[in-house]
Amino acid sequence: MKKNLLSVAVKGALGLTAAAVLIPAMPTIAQENATTVEEVIVTGSRIARDDFSSSSPISTYGSEDLDKAGLASIDEFLKEDPAFTGYQMGTSTNNGSDQGQKKIDMRGLGFNRTLVLINGRRTIGDVNGDGAVDINTVPEAMIERVEVLKDGASTIYGSDALAGVVNFVLKDDFEGFELKGNFGQGTEDGQAQNSGFSMLAGLGSDRGHMLMSLSYSQQDEMYQAERPWATEALYPQLQEDGTFKAVGSGSSNSRKITVPGVGTFIYDEELGKARPFTTEDVYNYAPVNALITPNKRWQFGAIGNVEITDETEGYFEALYTRRTSHQRLAPDASFAVTTVQTPNNGEQMNDFVPASNPYNPFGDNPANDLGISGQDVRVNRRFEESGGRLFTQTADTYRMVAGIRGDFGGIVDWDFSYTFAENQTTDETTNYGRFDRWAIAVDPDACAADPVCAEAGVLNPFGDYRSITQEQMDYLTAGSLKDVYKGRLEMAALNFSGDMFSMPGGTAGWALGLEHRHEQGSYVPDEFISGGLTTGGAGDPQEGDFSVSEVYGEIFLPVLDNLSFNASTRYSDYDTSAGSATTFKVGMDYQPINDLRVRAGISTGFRAPNISELNQGASGGFPIVEPICEFADRRLAAGDISQVAYDNCKALGINTTDAGELGFAWQSYYETSAPEKPLEPEESESFNLGFVYTPSFMENLSFSVDYWNIEIDNVIGAEDINDLHAACMNSVDLSSIACTAFIGGNPYLDVPVDSSDPSLGYMPYPNDASGAFGNLGTLRTDGFDFAAKYQGELSVGPIQGYTLSWTGTLVESYEREFPLAGSRELVGTANGFEVFPEWRWSTNVGIFGDNWTLDWDMRYIDETVDALRPASITDDAVAEDIIYHDLIGSYTWQNINFSLGINNVTDEDAPRFHSAFNANTEPGMYDVIGRRVFTGFTVTF
Repeated sequence: MKKNLLSVAVKGALGLTAAAVLIPAMPTIAQENATTVEEVIVTGSRIARDDFSSSSPISTYGSEDLDKAGLASIDEFLKEDPAFTGYQMGTSTNNGSDQGQKKIDMRGLGFNRTLVLINGRRTIGDVNGDGAVDINTVPEAMIERVEVLKDGASTIYGSDALAGVVNFVLKDDFEGFELKGNFGQGTEDGQAQNSGFSMLAGLGSDRGHMLMSLSYSQQDEMYQAERPWATEALYPQLQEDGTFKAVGSGSSNSRKITVPGVGTFIYDEELGKARPFTTEDVYNYAPVNALITPNKRWQFGAIGNVEITDETEGYFEALYTRRTSHQRLAPDASFAVTTVQTPNNGEQMNDFVPASNPYNPFGDNPANDLGISGQDVRVNRRFEESGGRLFTQTADTYRMVAGIRGDFGGIVDWDFSYTFAENQTTDETTNYGRFDRWAIAVDPDACAADPVCAEAGVLNPFGDYRSITQEQMDYLTAGSLKDVYKGRLEMAALNFSGDMFSMPGGTAGWALGLEHRHEQGSYVPDEFISGGLTTGGAGDPQEGDFSVSEVYGEIFLPVLDNLSFNASTRYSDYDTSAGSATTFKVGMDYQPINDLRVRAGISTGFRAPNISELNQGASGGFPIVEPICEFADRRLAAGDISQVAYDNCKALGINTTDAGELGFAWQSYYETSAPEKPLEPEESESFNLGFVYTPSFMENLSFSVDYWNIEIDNVIGAEDINDLHAACMNSVDLSSIACTAFIGGNPYLDVPVDSSDPSLGYMPYPNDASGAFGNLGTLRTDGFDFAAKYQGELSVGPIQGYTLSWTGTLVESYEREFPLAGSRELVGTANGFEVFPEWRWSTNVGIFGDNWTLDWDMRYIDETVDALRPASITDDAVAEDIIYHDLIGSYTWQNINFSLGINNVTDEDAPRFHSAFNANTEPGMYDVIGRRVFTGFTVTF
């Protein structure tokens, strides 16, 4: 029976043909090892081969690479691979996290277009969200290697593998006992401390193996206040000298009083009366937000196989992860979100305060210089007394695989497996305010009629922070709100493979398989959230499922000693609107001379709509919109907007001078409707062409270059409101169809700069908008992957040799196109969570001795320009390029290996750019901890 997954031997052999690789073993070593191993299967193929050739680019990282990096989790390691760009979600994602999950994004095409596997099989993803796999659930203590396939693979694995595949291959033949521990923290004040330990035990005999692991890891919380560049939410404001300076803009949801038809005010305790609200009165929400979110994981795993007969083997995998995590945001406020039915004043906005409130400075007990009394008002009060909004998750994930495999007379290999995986996440939210309780607490008559409110006392929402008592906060807040997410995956697979006939280049191979998969998910929101009774918004329950039956086939044809072809196809049949789909892939591997190998491939792929998308209803949010008409005079003079856009600003009556400055980020309401027609699958076309050069005149040198090109049609989603706004404003007389997305076809609100002076025109406040959700878009991207590695001897004292390696990705283009907004090029831009550098590379310089290593790693991220705000009207429109330096040393004494390292040796700060959403930067792309030391040990018995 042929072995399908090897461990140490495969790591060496894969070094021969990995495409854009950090080659874990040198080519000469790989050739020697190749004679000692049986046929293996690598990611991207189902055919076992003994030459390890692949027409697709693959990077392979061994467990020793992961240990040496000293990072807190595997997702942090992968996001340093230059091919992972765009938006990476992990512990550095606070506002915007998917219930504490960790997700990876290859080529910037989205989490749900990178397929994550464990031992070549699917595992459960975020069934109630985007469908992507939570990397938290991968058993890190059991990882033998990680194979990153940088090519589409829908014909081999089915839906989702549009950008590529990440396959976590687990140890299955380890014998003995292994104990590991690690610790790391920032050097400034011990910030973002992490620690962990794991135990691995394996037994083996002639008839089988059994391996078990237990591990625990902990990442501590780090606040934005712990990094000086993140302590305030910065926003540029115009200075007297004409320059722009970043100042702490904060939020107007502080203690702002809105008097209808008059203006905004705040109650000043020192003056004993209300005065006009100024920019100095905004609330700084930044320091209490988490910059690194806490994460704790317990993981257990067991893998085993047993020989049943000489030709048959049974096997199983059992994995369990218990994760607890939380995100921390600034305290809730009486945000103006919706209307509510008040006890005595009819239907009002949820921030309404009646004139009868004894503390209302414009009410029945006035305290203002305008002579206003008896006036109802609205108050945006920040509940700093609550201590902040906490979102705490407890997630349990089970994954079990049982299978049997064998061969028929040594001619045909077969493998039947059944995978069962289940996930349940309880997301507990605390310290949200209740609309209904606010309406009672601010109304003295209603409060007196409620015994609990009467005991706490009528609320004074106008007072300084900390003036609200604990009894009042207990009454106002909703307590513990619990949402429950459940998901299940069941999959049966039957695979066959074997040899066909002899060809000049070797033996032709084939593979054929049948698969059936069923996924189901449900979301049960807390009753308060379901009813929309808090500022967290409303959430509707969701329940759905789908099934898919698939058949695939693959052939490998070594037509010559130096030329081989492989082809594969898959037919998928869904019981949803995805219907059926057929994909294909053709690849070529050609070695014109001994030193050079050329590879190429073309394929189609698809991504079926997931459960969440199939159940998508109308939804809304408040995205930040860049007002093109703000400072339009300056923008036109700098060439940052077109004459057409400027003329439209003027025609709308917008004040385009400095007098129209907003001074803060504007958020419009953007609602997307449910799909107008059933969703279809996304469809992709991929092409890659590359070579690997291993010159015979320089032993142990390898170099590879790969060109890749991906286009995805029928992209499921909604148009970006900023793209709509730009397309509308850049059309003559606002004639673009994009303008229809805005209320009344007007991209701006009619709000005067000064109601007493109409000649000043209107403020540049972008209007609210609505859009569709469905198969609307197209994504196109292409670029190059590079890799080089050299190992040489160096006999200087204890030094025996050295290694040099370099990997890089150059993105030529990334274009996003939608029907209303048109197309937009994203390479070299940064916006919110998304950063798309043109260049990323990493390099390693290492020396080693008999039992020690010392490595210097460098990681480079190219500069990006703010996608929305031009340099002419901001203090910082560029996320500067940056190089991180890491030093890592290891020493082995008998059966103990020690490691010690420093990440970000030069303590580089994360670069700021104007449109950054979290902490003035993008924590998923850049290092936010600062200089960090780490250590680890491994003891093997």
